[in-house]
Amino acid sequence: MTSAAHPHGSILLADDHGLVRHGLQLLIAEAMPQLRVHLAGSLAETVQLLATAGRFDLVLLDLTLSDVHGMAGLRRLREEYPYVPVVILSAQDDRDTVLAALDAGAMGFISKAAAPSELREALTRVLAEHRIHLPQSVSGGMAATAPEGGGRELSELAALGLTERQIEVLGYVVQGLRNKEIARLLDRSEVVVKKHVTATLQALGAPNRTKLLVLLSQRGYRVPSLRAAAPAAGDDD
Repeated sequence: MTSAAHPHGSILLADDHGLVRHGLQLLIAEAMPQLRVHLAGSLAETVQLLATAGRFDLVLLDLTLSDVHGMAGLRRLREEYPYVPVVILSAQDDRDTVLAALDAGAMGFISKAAAPSELREALTRVLAEHRIHLPQSVSGGMAATAPEGGGRELSELAALGLTERQIEVLGYVVQGLRNKEIARLLDRSEVVVKKHVTATLQALGAPNRTKLLVLLSQRGYRVPSLRAAAPAAGDDD
């Protein structure tokens, strides 16, 4: 196993059920003891921690927080903190809900309704191997065809004719960044970024970002970290 099996960094787990929140914290700590886990019980607390507690590598977000309904919380986080990837963690895992979350900018979706062993595997996939995980309602139960050691690298897509820049843009797209944020990171115009995005979708045979995430999840691709590229806290305006 590569060093990805023991990730460093910090994540924010947002769930309004105390037993679930602390149970997941223990499960993550057991599997990945070097990963710092911060807890939030509401969207307001989540936003406060994002604003004050330093940079997070990932937010695990429940869709049913007490102070927000449906996708509104996810959309707010993607709007206000676009450089922090969000994975949804919810017991509501029907196909329509999962696809709506992906369309709203989620990088993946983990079902809390899964068996403990499956939930542990899903968390490991996302947090340790940096792979996109989707529940069976969307993946169709297909096993991700990833090589032993943690998944495929996006750089392998050069075999499809994608340039290094297009693959870099693809990494940002799957994490939910909009074209304007990608343009800012790359110091390029949105027009240029849009051309890169279109080229990557066409090369992979995906009509949109949501279908792209499903495809990359099924094929076991890893997602690069935004940590080095993202602006410092307070630089989003």
